[in-house]
Amino acid sequence: MDRVNKAALSTLLGVGVFAFWMGLYPQALNYHEQNQLFLFTGDYFRERMALPGGFADWLSEFLVQLFYYRWSGALVLAVLAVLLQLAVWRSAGCVDKRGSRSLYALSFLPSLLMLVHMGNMEVLVSYPVALLLSVSLCPVFARAGWHRLWLIPLGWWLAGPVIIVPILFSVLLGRKWKDVLVLVFTALVYYAGYRLLAAQYPMRDAFFGVNYTRIREMLPALQVIIPLMALGCIFGCGLPMKKTVPTILDWALFAVLVLGTALGVRQAYDRDAYEVLAYDDLIRHERYQEVIKRAEKYQPPTPVSACSVNFSLFMNGQLSARLPEFYQCGTQGLVLPSIRDNVSDLTSAELLWMMGMPNITLQYYFDSMESIENGRLSGRFLSRMADCNLVNGWYGPAEKYLDLLSHSLFYRKSALRRKEMLRDEAAVNADPVYAYVRSVRFRDDFITGYDRLDLMMAILYNQNENNFMAAEYYNVWQRLKQMEGQR
Repeated sequence: MDRVNKAALSTLLGVGVFAFWMGLYPQALNYHEQNQLFLFTGDYFRERMALPGGFADWLSEFLVQLFYYRWSGALVLAVLAVLLQLAVWRSAGCVDKRGSRSLYALSFLPSLLMLVHMGNMEVLVSYPVALLLSVSLCPVFARAGWHRLWLIPLGWWLAGPVIIVPILFSVLLGRKWKDVLVLVFTALVYYAGYRLLAAQYPMRDAFFGVNYTRIREMLPALQVIIPLMALGCIFGCGLPMKKTVPTILDWALFAVLVLGTALGVRQAYDRDAYEVLAYDDLIRHERYQEVIKRAEKYQPPTPVSACSVNFSLFMNGQLSARLPEFYQCGTQGLVLPSIRDNVSDLTSAELLWMMGMPNITLQYYFDSMESIENGRLSGRFLSRMADCNLVNGWYGPAEKYLDLLSHSLFYRKSALRRKEMLRDEAAVNADPVYAYVRSVRFRDDFITGYDRLDLMMAILYNQNENNFMAAEYYNVWQRLKQMEGQR
């Protein structure tokens, strides 16, 4: 295959991956971005570098902050996919000393498998970043000789366990007795590093990746398969062939890989889960009409989806009129009791904030952030928690949250603006959002619970008749309770 066709295939991969994330699953980009907060501080860098694979983790979180915008997030993942494919092809040049390579399309397999693997929304971007670093080091390890003895622990600390790819590559390429000693040395490095520096984690996590997935107890099969496939593809592309492979064969192989990827994506991406994430993404950006349009085509039968759709109906002035048209599950479809995961409470928290219940909103967002499985902060959650404290006049906690946000990229400007308000009460009262929430929030403290939430709505409306949201939600709440009683 000539250079033009190779460039065309690589470009097609980049465009396809970009369109995939931008057009089909942009909600996944939002999900990853809101479950971490990259900070431009030395402490943050040292915290990430304190674990094996720390550099890949730090670099990936730097990239994931760009997911704040859909187009930049899709572009990052497209570039990673193309770079991984090119790294496989470049490494294949080391297999045959004459530098002959064939089956260019085979070098796309790891990138396409990664697309399927990331259908699991808890797979972190640190995994493709670590694999890219590891595959890129294959030519270095092939020429390193005994220098591998210091490259192995360094690579393990920077990229994590997938550094086994260039190690195995150099061993299989050399096929000498000393290479067996390299494998023994690698096992000792892994074990000693775990015992001395990462013993707080289960051994399985240390040997398969501490920060490759958000849920550390999770070990998807593809996490083990993809590095082995990458290694196989390097040798498959690098094996010398007596005759030049026809270009049509490469294109046919590429088409087969694309078809297989499409089937894999269909199985890997759970429709209901990603639909709920889509509702959350759209509500975050106040695109309520799009939520309704999606629900008209398909709505998952879950309380989380019902809550999101009903909130969007209210924001479009259609809640009472169109309530029967969509899936309902009683009063939980209006406001969910706190479930304490990192997705379910978000719509409920937003509507309670707008209704004038900043204290409950603060609880919901705090629980959501504490439910992020790998213990990361969230820029989105911290921002709303700062809002709740500002409205209540609790400026000390608000300043702590805003200090953190001021070290980020996309939350910095808003955080600095709100920090200036901490010294000027009139500025808080002049802000239209803060002024409104202060005007409709509760005037008295009292103890209550979810089962009395409708009474709290009634109190909010009685103390301020401009709180139309509290009035409509109270009326619909009673309507749904009656429907439940009739069943």
